[in-house]
Amino acid sequence: MPQADGLLPDPVPDHPLLRGRREIGRGESTIVLEADTVDGQERVYKVLSSPTDYAYYTAEDRPTGRHFPVVYADHGTAGRSSRGFPFHIVEVERLYPLPGTGEAVEVATKLSTSYFDACLMWRNLAQDMGRIALHHLTVTPMGWSDAVQASLQALETFSDEYGALPDLIKADNLMMRKDGTLVFSDPVFME
Repeated sequence: MPQADGLLPDPVPDHPLLRGRREIGRGESTIVLEADTVDGQERVYKVLSSPTDYAYYTAEDRPTGRHFPVVYADHGTAGRSSRGFPFHIVEVERLYPLPGTGEAVEVATKLSTSYFDACLMWRNLAQDMGRIALHHLTVTPMGWSDAVQASLQALETFSDEYGALPDLIKADNLMMRKDGTLVFSDPVFME
């Protein structure tokens, strides 16, 4: 049961890895906590309550590459969420909100706007409109870089194979690394 603001209402589960860690973010099905920096790489613990999110971060055939999060470890489960699904603790690279300007922002804006426009075009397909809109982005020439094009195709394949619904509109679903690389941080949700 989400809170009125749509954020996961559960407290951080009690687990040795999570005790004393500062919460830095929260979404509809995820809690994000600071983790240690290892070899100069800032990390976070993502506490996932959605099977789709868990697959996105840990499945062997999950999307990988330049525009997808680096996953360091799957630390197992820690209790259950109020939605009835187990909490999974996954250690991933720390990502940052997009700034007001820059190349990552321009690409993210174009992705979000194009995806939204395609959703409007395919809205009569109801729940499948997001998948069709994502497919539209992969087959319509829009000037994407090869890496972004390949990432969109990988995201489409994942969405189809796992029955996930894509979401490229919500702000925190597209984030960036410190070097300015755009990352599909949380672009899917479960039906």
